[in-house]
Amino acid sequence: MAISNELSSEIAAALLAHSHSPQELKQLRDVLLEIHSTLQKMSEEAHQSRLRMVSQNMPTDNSH
Repeated sequence: MAISNELSSEIAAALLAHSHSPQELKQLRDVLLEIHSTLQKMSEEAHQSRLRMVSQNMPTDNSH
């Protein structure tokens, strides 16, 4: 999540550094929200993948 927030902030700053009309700013905002959402999903999917990998590699305790 931290990566998606950081990249989204940097992209937003770059996009908003130039003068744009209100309509262009709305379009840019929509693009930025889509980018942020996609990066967030990718981050969450990577986290879930790491959890699955860790759980598969954990030794089972059969001493009970």
